[in-house]
Amino acid sequence: MRPPQNPSKRTPERESTHNCADCLENALNETGFQSWGFAIYRCTYQSDSDWEEFLRRYRWHIADALEYNNGLDLLESFKMTVFENEALFRGVGVSTSTATIREHFQQWATTAMQEQGVSPDRLAIANFEAARYRLCLFVDEESLQSVIQPPLEDRFNKNAFVNMLNGWWKEESLDDHDPEDLDDDELEAVRQELLNGYDPIEGCTVQDVGWMKVTFRAAGLAGFLRLGELDEWERYYVRPSEICDYI
Repeated sequence: MRPPQNPSKRTPERESTHNCADCLENALNETGFQSWGFAIYRCTYQSDSDWEEFLRRYRWHIADALEYNNGLDLLESFKMTVFENEALFRGVGVSTSTATIREHFQQWATTAMQEQGVSPDRLAIANFEAARYRLCLFVDEESLQSVIQPPLEDRFNKNAFVNMLNGWWKEESLDDHDPEDLDDDELEAVRQELLNGYDPIEGCTVQDVGWMKVTFRAAGLAGFLRLGELDEWERYYVRPSEICDYI
């Protein structure tokens, strides 16, 4: 086996680009962000002990992924920002619109970026890695139980999931498509898909409803890295109630 051309400082037997901790550190240095990690919205309030167990498991999976990459030093900059407000967030995704979270998230993300000296306008740059300020997680009772019921060490359980929300999503409309780029048949196909495409979720019948279910593992370090750029959401998106398990 050839030695790596650009060996990782953490795992010298591997390329630096194959070490998630190296990639994360580089992204933080390039963007100017001081912390990383998805914000988490609590949307179920049935059991405080279950919620604490969920958070404990999430921290464990983050640390486990970093340890595999000899990157536990990055735990210092990992910030698990948790939003709990039963009046606002209880039932989101079940009886309350995800727009409630999206509105709150946009305000928080804008302020958090500005406090670090980074303009929110940079989110419009396709290759600007900003998963923390593009996406967030929301946890309802179904996803919480799917996470805390299996054994902690079951890293690859495809049935354990959380909900991931695109914080800057807007529902697709015909106005998003330039008639000059489409012939009449293509334009009509788009029109029909928008009108009759999918079963409604929160009244939305287009494919992308602004959130998806992802495996618990994918909501950690790997997902944070792979979904940081602007167009990655579209690449990995699957419509609920399917679970994305390939991030």
